[in-house]
Amino acid sequence: MSAARLTLRICKNHFSGRIPYQLMDRKYKHRCFDEANLCSYVMDKRLPTCPSQLFSDYSVPQHCASNKPSKSKKIISVIIAVGLIVGLGILILVFRHEWEMRRENDGEEWSIISLQRLEFNKWDILGNLTDENLIGNGGSGKVYRVITKKGQSVAVKSIWHEPKQGQGLMEKQFLAEVKILGRIWHNNIVKLLCCIRGKTTKLLVYEYMDKQCVYKWLHGKKRGLTTQVLQWERRLKIAIGASQGLCYMHHSCNPPIIHRDIKSSNILVDSDFNAKIADFGLAKIMASEGDPETASAVVGTFGYIAPEYGSTRKVDAKSDIYSFGVVLLELTTGREAVTGNEDMNLAQWAHKHQREGKSAADVLDEEIKEPRYLEAMISVFKLGLACTLSSPSSRPSMKDISQILQRCSENNHMSAES
Repeated sequence: MSAARLTLRICKNHFSGRIPYQLMDRKYKHRCFDEANLCSYVMDKRLPTCPSQLFSDYSVPQHCASNKPSKSKKIISVIIAVGLIVGLGILILVFRHEWEMRRENDGEEWSIISLQRLEFNKWDILGNLTDENLIGNGGSGKVYRVITKKGQSVAVKSIWHEPKQGQGLMEKQFLAEVKILGRIWHNNIVKLLCCIRGKTTKLLVYEYMDKQCVYKWLHGKKRGLTTQVLQWERRLKIAIGASQGLCYMHHSCNPPIIHRDIKSSNILVDSDFNAKIADFGLAKIMASEGDPETASAVVGTFGYIAPEYGSTRKVDAKSDIYSFGVVLLELTTGREAVTGNEDMNLAQWAHKHQREGKSAADVLDEEIKEPRYLEAMISVFKLGLACTLSSPSSRPSMKDISQILQRCSENNHMSAES
């Protein structure tokens, strides 16, 4: 019994594509294949030669393919297109996230040190250090207002430095602020919530003070920062609160703490104008009271620096008292500590006015000067003069200053009622 022979007819079946070279032997009849739709890589007179040798044996050259794609090909094309779109979308999201994180973190590895119980994490802070949240830009760094996911407002001070450039000073100021604010607690000292450290950036996260700094309220009107005038009752309240914060630092801390950069821009106020001392980047913990330290670099702000500092470079509690006296003169006169078009600072101007025998009432801020507050305003102005005396030993202590301001408040209240 002979075996059955299987015959496969492939001619004249309207196939399209490339004929693999294995099938291109010469036993097929001439014109067997449909020349319009087929081609071959083998040099053969019966079929046109496919144009590229780069295709595999199972690829279909474009000019050989059918103009009518099958339904399955359409489905596959749609699936591929959808996949590409989804994949591209995912890549965009991933790269955008990476770009934002790189922009925010600058490739830094961050660590957080909590000093209070926190309701936010470091990424809540790092992700919001944008120009839209910038509220201050000073010599020690930028300050941002950040609203956390739970709606808490915090102030973030960013201290940045180039790698290996200025790192020692920045690190020193950062550690000073953390060390001091981490161990003290007072209603008139701003609360440090946590600190976040990177290689080139240090972040200090504080409680947020709604009304910002006293400087803005005293001098912001002429600079277009505010349209309001800070009335005398609030100015006196600010003076009392700030004096209590400094009194705590000088007399209740062991060892005492000197701030070394007291000024109106470093006294913050909340929504009720309660004052709090801020910015402890230059602060120093004294070894013992009455043991002044010699500063190796210029510390403080011109116009607030005590005159003895220029000759001795000695800083102690009396240096803070001089600076606070300048703030008292600002509160009573409405003048800035230093103005560019004058030859003398505020303290020098006030003492010159006194030496010339002029009335203290003449120098008071005209915008708030009222007869019922005149006595209290003059008392605070004279206290400012006493705090800014040239001889440190002649200046009162912060404890004395706080008590005098309290009495001024009581007399001010009595005068207002009468």
